[in-house]
Amino acid sequence: MKNKKKLIANLILLISLIIFVIIMICSLGDINNIYHNLITADYRYLLIILGLLAIYLILWPLSLALIIKSEEPKVKFKRDYEIAATEFFFNGITPFSSGGQPFQVYSMSKVGIGVAKSTSIIMINFIIYQVVINLFSVLSIALYFKQIEATISNFIWFAIIGFSINFIILIFLLLIAISKKTGVILHKFLAWLSHFKLFRKLENKIPAFDQYITDTQDAFKQIAKKWKTVLLSILLKIVALAIFYAIPFFGIKALHIDISYSEIFYVIAMTCFALTMVIWLPTPGSSGGVEFAFSAIFASLAIDTSNSLSLMLIWRFATYYLVMLFGLVVYLLFERGIKKDANRNIHGRLLSEHLRGDNLSDDSREET
Repeated sequence: MKNKKKLIANLILLISLIIFVIIMICSLGDINNIYHNLITADYRYLLIILGLLAIYLILWPLSLALIIKSEEPKVKFKRDYEIAATEFFFNGITPFSSGGQPFQVYSMSKVGIGVAKSTSIIMINFIIYQVVINLFSVLSIALYFKQIEATISNFIWFAIIGFSINFIILIFLLLIAISKKTGVILHKFLAWLSHFKLFRKLENKIPAFDQYITDTQDAFKQIAKKWKTVLLSILLKIVALAIFYAIPFFGIKALHIDISYSEIFYVIAMTCFALTMVIWLPTPGSSGGVEFAFSAIFASLAIDTSNSLSLMLIWRFATYYLVMLFGLVVYLLFERGIKKDANRNIHGRLLSEHLRGDNLSDDSREET
């Protein structure tokens, strides 16, 4: 009941943010021009966007599904994939994209995977995600920082903060994995901090933090053992994220804006910057901030405000709302599949007991 209330609250927040974004778009650009841009968009490039999105939706969950399969081979791969794909919905409706992982742990328990193992699986996937995100961030900064800084000079510090958050998280994970002393030092620091009145509530959080340290270290041990699966998962996420970041390029093409295919890597870097700028925003899907950041960054390529807002609508609809819808459908299929599996197991058990009872009756007759 509590989880349902949270889900409803998050959906209400999301709808409110969608209304806010629509109002913002109407106030920033000419709604008639935006409407004209959308209805006259080249459908061929829109179909390419849908094709790329389909590939992304297949590849992104596949990396986690492979990790689940390597850890628990008995579970159907179909269920592994469904568990992995539900993050599209639960991350999309929760602040900081925080809802996907807890639900995946819960889902894994439904297919017989223990909490300790499922937590380790989720942690491995999170580490892979951080490696890939930071790889794209480093390449984007190294290759295109000056060009993008010239475009969004007033907002560049937001991008730097976003990149720094991702980098610090990765370094933090590596320090915990490499040195057990790091965990001990952090435990002592939190214990010391909890003595102060302002941070007294931290005392209750220390056991959970200690467990997090243990889970992270266990995850790195599993990465070392299953490095082939991990390497394949990293490659899948790299390809999937490159496709995801390239979608705005074909949105620009769809709006009849002249852009060379040689600029596709620049567009990938720009998308990376736009999303990283608002990583710290505590709204579902960073709604509100991500639309503004995307429009500001792509204004230089989209020529005018109406075009940049039209591009943002195409991109956001494809990469957020359609992706969330896909995640919701997969979640419903997963729940339906779990019920069918349970009914099948009950039916199989009853049939087995019935057959065993018949056999016992036959044996009794023979003895008589």
